Amino acid sequence: MESIIVNLKFKKMKGTKQWWKSKTIWGIAIAALGVLLNNVLKVDVSLPADATYDQTEAAIEAIKAAQGDLSVIGAQVITLIGLVVGVIGRMQAEKKIA
Repeated sequence: MESIIVNLKFKKMKGTKQWWKSKTIWGIAIAALGVLLNNVLKVDVSLPADATYDQTEAAIEAIKAAQGDLSVIGAQVITLIGLVVGVIGRMQAEKKIA
């Protein structure tokens, strides 16, 4: 692991480019969209302090249903893609953002 970190060197930046041409910026934007979608689509489960058995059981069922929801999984995949694009963009960057 240490050898990987030692061999990871950032390239010298030559020239500049517009911000919208940056893979890092687009990766961050895609990841932010995924996080936003994930927060919008997640199930909000709130229980009162003195929750009854039925309220607790309903909350558990809502959580179980949300775990396999394709829209939530899709939002998580979008976040992952954005993070990967951002990291790859940063590692391949040759120009500064103007």
